Amino acid sequence: MWDTSVEMIELTMALDCLDDLPAHPLPEQYGCRTYRPGDELHWARIETSAGEFSKVEAGLRRFEGEFLDREPLSERMLFLTDNGVPFATATAWFAPDGAGLLHYVAIDAAHQGQGLSRPLTALALKRMHELGHRRARLGTQTYSWVAIRVYREFGFHPQVCGDTERRGWRIVAEKTGIDFGLKD
Repeated sequence: MWDTSVEMIELTMALDCLDDLPAHPLPEQYGCRTYRPGDELHWARIETSAGEFSKVEAGLRRFEGEFLDREPLSERMLFLTDNGVPFATATAWFAPDGAGLLHYVAIDAAHQGQGLSRPLTALALKRMHELGHRRARLGTQTYSWVAIRVYREFGFHPQVCGDTERRGWRIVAEKTGIDFGLKD
């Protein structure tokens, strides 16, 4: 769920340890599976519905550019399903420094607000840990302050590299009521 009423500022968060993550089980009526060839359209549809792209075609182009090597997707890209149909996605990707990268987390608009972001995030972080990552990061933005509340519950904290990001974290703090402990 994107809030376009705030200024758009790109932000980064880090999680120092992937041990002892909070448990958030997926409700029994839903399933979870990994990427299969052809899921590009599901991914683009979900990301578009969640506000990442204005058109599914733009999502497909991003998928093609972002995931040039499809081989890791079968163990790293997750989909939540409802009666077998994907409606949410998160990728337990990797960064060059060995950290896990929580990448492209999205829930189709029709399934938002049902408490599924915590189980989706938990599954992706668990997968990172299973794949040998000991820490994680993610990129987000002020528009996603609702999701930032969830990431914070898992122990993610802000990474601040300048005045623009500091302004972004002030916006998020105001919207969420969270004191991120940042000094001006």
